[in-house]
Order: sequence, then C-alpha cells, then structure tokens
Amino acid sequence: MMGATNFVWLTFDSVRGDRTSIGGYDRETTPTLERIGRRDDGYAGSCFSHALWSQPSVASMMTGTYPSMHGLGSHNEVLPDSIPTVAERLSEAGFETIGISANPFFSESTGTHRGFDRFDFVNGTELAREAGVRGSLSFVRNLRTFSGGFTLERQRHNPDYLLNEIVKDRLQDGAEGDDPFFLAAHYYGLHHPYFPSPKYRETFADDLPMSADEAAELALSNSRDVYERIAEGPIDDPEAATALDNMYDAQVAQVDALVAGLLSYVDNLGLGDDTIVVITADHGDLLGELGLYSHKLVLHDALVQVPLAVRGSEAVVDAAMANAQHADVMQMILSELDVDTDGMHGAELTEGPRETVVAQRGDETREKTLSAVREFEPDYEHEHVLAGMVTMLRTDEWKFVTGTDGSMLYRLPDESEDVSDDYPGVVERFETTFDVWMDEHGQPLDSGDHREFDDDVKSQLADLGYVVE
Repeated sequence: MMGATNFVWLTFDSVRGDRTSIGGYDRETTPTLERIGRRDDGYAGSCFSHALWSQPSVASMMTGTYPSMHGLGSHNEVLPDSIPTVAERLSEAGFETIGISANPFFSESTGTHRGFDRFDFVNGTELAREAGVRGSLSFVRNLRTFSGGFTLERQRHNPDYLLNEIVKDRLQDGAEGDDPFFLAAHYYGLHHPYFPSPKYRETFADDLPMSADEAAELALSNSRDVYERIAEGPIDDPEAATALDNMYDAQVAQVDALVAGLLSYVDNLGLGDDTIVVITADHGDLLGELGLYSHKLVLHDALVQVPLAVRGSEAVVDAAMANAQHADVMQMILSELDVDTDGMHGAELTEGPRETVVAQRGDETREKTLSAVREFEPDYEHEHVLAGMVTMLRTDEWKFVTGTDGSMLYRLPDESEDVSDDYPGVVERFETTFDVWMDEHGQPLDSGDHREFDDDVKSQLADLGYVVE
C-alpha cells in the first residue's frame, strides 16, 4: 500500500452530465466541479454509468462488474458473495472502510454494504438523530439554502444537508484514525421530485416566464408522480416545460454548492493533500427526451452520461478519460492505491481510451414501470423500449441497443431514429462485439439469496417513486 492516501467516493443521485458546466452546458451549474478540473491533480468532465437506475449502477460502482453479471436490478435481489466489493478489497489492504447512504439500494438490503467497517443507512426519520444536535441545528439554519424552506411536507425537503453533516463526522473519525480510510457516500442528489431550495431556485430565474417560486411549484407537480407523467407524454405547456428544466438546473447548482462546503471541510481537516476524492452520479434523468421522464426505460445518454470530477489521483489525470465508465475509474484508483483489482471489469485507461461503452437495463425494470404507467394509460407502449436484459454498446458515432425482441441502431447525437436498415454492416459489427463481450463479462451469477425490504425501506422507496411489491 502506498502510505496514508485516503479515498472518498461521493455519489449524487440523478445528475445528468449534460446539465453540468463540466459537461459543456452553457449555464454555470457546477463551478465547484470546474475548479477541480483546473487543479494540477484534478479532472472534471463526463463519464458513463453502467445502468439507468440506482440499484444496478451502485452495484457496478461498488464491485467494478457489469449488471448482467452481478444481477442487482434484474435476476438478483442481493449481491452474490462470489463477487468481492471494493470495500472488501480495500479492507483487506488495510484501509478503514466507512459507508453512508440515503438510498436503500446502497445498503444491507442489497448486500452492497459488505466490507464496510462502519455502514450507516439513514432514512428520513433517522437523519436528524444521526446528524446530532449540532448538525440538526445547522440544518434548521440552512432550510432556505439547502432544503425546501419552512414546510412540513416531506417531498419539499432535500435531506442532503443533514447527510453531509454525517459525512463530515465520519471524515473527522477517519482523519483521527491510524489507518488510511475509504469513505463512500450516496446522496439524494436530484432524485425526483424536483424542488430546489428557495435560495437556489433563483439561480437562473432571469430566464423564467414566471416567478421562481411558481416555477418550483410547477416542477414539483410535474415530477411528483413520474408514472403519471410518463403516461401523459411530453409536457405540452411550454412554460411548464421551461419551469421543469430551470428547476432541475437550479438543483444541480444546489448540489454543487454542497460539494464546495464538503471539500472545504476535507481541506480544513488537513486531508486535502492526502485524499483522492471522486464526485459523480449513479445515473441521470430524462426531461422529456423521447417523450419520457425520470430514469426507467431506455438507455438514453441523458441517463447514462453523468458528471465525474476527481482530485488527488495522478492515474486519472494521466489517463485517456474519453468514454470512461465508473468501473474504469474505480479500478484505476484501486490500482493506484496498490489494491488488488483481479476480476474487475474496468478498462485500462492508462493504456488508451475505452473503445466501447456498455450499459444495461433489466426486464423487471421495464415490466414494473410499464405496469405502473398503464394504471394511467392502459394501452401505453413506446417504440424505443426493448424487452429483456437490454445492453447498450456505444462509441463516439454509434449507439447499438439490443434486447430479446430485437435491436436498434442510432447515429449519435440523434437517439430518436433507428437507422439499422441503413447500416446493416454497422449492426453486424456490433452484434459480433456484443457476443464477445457477453462471453467475457456478461454471464450472470445467481446469489441464491432472496430477501424482503422492511416496511421503512419500502416506504422510502415508494417516496422515491419506485414500484414496491
């Protein structure tokens, strides 16, 4: 091991790469992440997730394997014991391992907690207790800056400020320990419904045809029930669509400001020169592309291309980061820390860029989503939604998506027209690539472990808009 270098991995839910200023967006939504990119030891840009929703994406981040193998979000409810977690690898290498999550899919319920010496899964009712008196009082003082203001309606409050206070406490614990530490935290981020704080909803208000408060209410109403929103199709009121877009961007800026405070805390603890920090998202969100919303059905770039900012990693700074994926970054940093990476699926970006990006969506995700949407529109169908375990293979020019009922080819950046009939040779090449990839990395492992989420977790998942049976 290379001494006292610590490793912090921060995941924010549902942040699109193309709505960040490090992803080329024309609004300055992420100045903190931009500053990371200007550091000599920093990188800021985009990367690709391995899935379009939290459960499989988190499992891929925390194992460095692909969804069809680990099976979370498809054929497994719990991570197979035969797949080592990143925390287990780091623990074996002598790191203290600390996990904090506000998302049930990164918790003991899915086995993704394995290998953490201390793991805190905190739902909404436990956040204040875990944050303590100091953190709770600080949250109250910042209700209008980092949450929904003075209201008792739970969906108007973002718990990330309280979660951040817990992360700060765990960072201090790590700093006081004798061993290097690994800390992984999963934040609520931009998970729908969108309702930025009173302070940040004003960030881009000059572009609004209404007041920022009115826009926030419209965005909340149009993102509260995503299945009804999908059933109704694209928002036909231009002002309501503008409000949704604007409030999403405002909440990205809110997340960026939270990151700024946390990084300052890391530096004030004296950890800044001794800690690799990764900031990313598990997936993005659709805001009307293909007439869809949320993160449920299709492997669109709005869902699989996410922000990535890294500071303190020489390997990442020197790597070919075009088309990087989460598993690549995780594997590269573990190698930099002299931690075993055998069995991980990351590409060796220090040797050159990844040629093909791979992301997947399980059939259960499609079935549950369509069932919920058809409660509002019984005949609902969508031409771009394939059945089965769907795999996306993406290059700079092409995106090939294949499932059990066929495949589609898109010529990027367009993802609305299937051009398979026009380019049969390209389709054939992707089919060959897919067969080789499946043999090497995609074969499923069965955990054989089936468990129920408890009532508190089911309630939290329902609040997040997931179908819980």
